[in-house]
Amino acid sequence: MNELDERSPDTVTRPLWTKEEFTNLLHLIAKEQAPRLFAIVEEYGEQEDGRVAAYGLAYPDHADVNSVEGDFHLVSQSPERARQLFEISAGSRGVRTHLVWLTSAPKDTEEEG
Repeated sequence: MNELDERSPDTVTRPLWTKEEFTNLLHLIAKEQAPRLFAIVEEYGEQEDGRVAAYGLAYPDHADVNSVEGDFHLVSQSPERARQLFEISAGSRGVRTHLVWLTSAPKDTEEEG
């Protein structure tokens, strides 16, 4: 016998949550801590054309970015810094880059190049 076997039914602790409540709690925790999804979009000419160059995930302390071609991965200090690096690499072609948030955010936090 072990300690659990010796416990009486009165001493067995009950879960603090119902299964549904705990599932909802886990969902809330995951949602609050989820990284924000963004894209780095290249603009050609003066609003003539554009294409998505990369997608990224923004964490509190860094951003992970992958090119759409799949041949380039970048870990940057921030999404804005990643956008700047993409613009530097494409700048010689006269391309501007924009940071586009794909998850809802207040208007005043939207960043663009």
